[in-house]
Amino acid sequence: MRIRTIISLLVVTSSFSGCLGELGEEDDVELESWDCSIQESYDLSCYKYLDGFSSPISSLKHPTSDEIWIVDLSGMIHSWNGNELSEIANLSSIVSTCHMSQGLLGVAFADDFVEDMTILLSYVEDGSCESPNESDLVLSSAVVSPSGTINTSSIKVLKSIEQPYHNHNGGHLLNIGDSQFLWGVGDGGSLSDPEGNGQNPSTQLGAILQFTYVDGDVSPVLEDPVGDPYVLHHGLRNPWRFDLDDQGRLWISDVGESCWEEVNLVNLEEPSNLGWAVMEGEYLVDSSSPCGSNKANESVQDDLTGPVVTYPHSDGNCSITGGFWMDWGPDDLRSGYIYGDFCSGSMWILKEENGSWNESYIGSSGGMIVGFGKGLEGELLVFHWTGEIVHIE
Repeated sequence: MRIRTIISLLVVTSSFSGCLGELGEEDDVELESWDCSIQESYDLSCYKYLDGFSSPISSLKHPTSDEIWIVDLSGMIHSWNGNELSEIANLSSIVSTCHMSQGLLGVAFADDFVEDMTILLSYVEDGSCESPNESDLVLSSAVVSPSGTINTSSIKVLKSIEQPYHNHNGGHLLNIGDSQFLWGVGDGGSLSDPEGNGQNPSTQLGAILQFTYVDGDVSPVLEDPVGDPYVLHHGLRNPWRFDLDDQGRLWISDVGESCWEEVNLVNLEEPSNLGWAVMEGEYLVDSSSPCGSNKANESVQDDLTGPVVTYPHSDGNCSITGGFWMDWGPDDLRSGYIYGDFCSGSMWILKEENGSWNESYIGSSGGMIVGFGKGLEGELLVFHWTGEIVHIE
């Protein structure tokens, strides 16, 4: 019952659909946690792993040290070695946190980290919160000092993407090997993609970008791009998280708008159009018919790549937060894609059975999920908007 109270408060202050991008600093709402509840069919339990953060969103295993890094939207990065939590960086002076979907959005270790201690950062650059603060989404490099910390003086801006509105920034970074990376970028914000960025492969908005980072610079890698040379996949609204599975396929959790959240599955080597804002989920976007009474017909589907699974904005759900391909972690969850919902804390696992993908409800993590991660010993971690990290085993 507590979760419904929280959501009701949030709806009073703002349109909460697709919430990773709708709320801002003006929303004076106390967000809470509740009791974790796992389905009896899963032999799993929840435990508190760490707490006291602002809004932790991800973790990274350090390439050489026995520690994980925990990334926070506030601009803080901490290391955890099982006994001690240490500050790696405080980037709050260069990162905007004026709005809910702004902040430090992604961190990745460079392939040559062992030699030059370089990492890549994705964040919305700092700006005045007294204005709409439509600050750029920035990709930068930074150097970790011998002491294990990051000084802002080492930060070098590699690429900036202008944001026409403050929300739908995406920002996730994924190292896919061979000095190549994927970078998720939202459609630019506002409602219903007013500038048509999702269906424009010549803009870097509403897309998954692919690039190499070599000798301190980024470059596109696509040999025959459909539009912009960095754009691998387009037609996305807000690709908050994505991951590669053990067959090299790319799983993308794309935050919906009015009614539907979706998981997409695409080939890493073949560019695709994932439908936004022609489609939301499996339905045609139609302002006169909210929540899609008309499914996309076959001719539309021939040009667009539809989702593997969708779920509606009901039962307290509002915004998808994926996700990992689970070739690690609890046995019950292996060989599947895990994802959750920001508002309800619900979690699902998507597995292939007899040639089709079927989702199973795992339970609620007990908080507003903003991401999943891997712990120091390979534990499954769930990051909550309220600052705690939950361990599921």
